[in-house]
Amino acid sequence: MGLEFPERRRYERVHLELPVSGQCLGMAGDIYPFQGETRDVSFEGFCIKVNSNNGFKIGQNVNFSTRLYRGDPLIKARGRVCWFHALPSPPWPINMGVMLTNMLHYRLWYKRVNDEIYPRDKTT
Repeated sequence: MGLEFPERRRYERVHLELPVSGQCLGMAGDIYPFQGETRDVSFEGFCIKVNSNNGFKIGQNVNFSTRLYRGDPLIKARGRVCWFHALPSPPWPINMGVMLTNMLHYRLWYKRVNDEIYPRDKTT
């Protein structure tokens, strides 16, 4: 029997692997670039898999960009690191939870995530 944890998410998440690039902003103005891939997304956040530790800390601000689908505009956003799980040694990845705090094209993000969570019947 595995461990069970209470669900604390406000919104349903959907598995969606999107390339993400961005920067974590350190408290002293340091900038830590990262590249990764989302594991799942929701209306107000996502889990990202990254291949380096780069000093991520809970509460740290993050700038990032991604595209939901080929041909979509580049989505640029800001968020805050809510949690991260690092393995004690390589092989990586590190999984990091990010809450969205500001986003250009939020309506597009919302529509695409909603379409993934609640797919419509394509035959009608």
